[in-house]
Amino acid sequence: MAGIVLRNREETRRMGQWLAAHLPDSGVRALLLRGPLGSGKTTLTSALVQALPGGDAAEVSSPSFTLCNHYPTTPPVLHCDLYRSAGGLPDEVLDGLENPAVLTVVEWAEYLPQADHPEEILDISLQACEESRLLTLQAHGSRAAALLQALRAQWPEK
Repeated sequence: MAGIVLRNREETRRMGQWLAAHLPDSGVRALLLRGPLGSGKTTLTSALVQALPGGDAAEVSSPSFTLCNHYPTTPPVLHCDLYRSAGGLPDEVLDGLENPAVLTVVEWAEYLPQADHPEEILDISLQACEESRLLTLQAHGSRAAALLQALRAQWPEK
């Protein structure tokens, strides 16, 4: 587990860029994002998507109403919002989580049943503070643990 403070929007964007640089080769294909409204989940996802190859063609927005957005990046990104899906998950969420060629980012991951979690995930809780964001990162799986270790080596914990 790691705790990281992002002091401003630019640091949130840098975190997304770091993830874009390291996720594709890590073997981790799922990011589970948790946090209240306004905590930075979509901002982090936007920075990640825009930093991937093909991200300049992506119009990243919150999938609150569509539930899932697909982005033409390499690897392709499926960006899901489970806030309004308490009655059941859309099939494309499960399809994305099972597809090793797709990077799936799930906002409101607390609504994703544990049984549907992939083996390798990076679970990120975001908490908005007065002028910053606190990220608590947990790795599940050996590849996710290696990714988190690399992040901790380059990004000082607070």
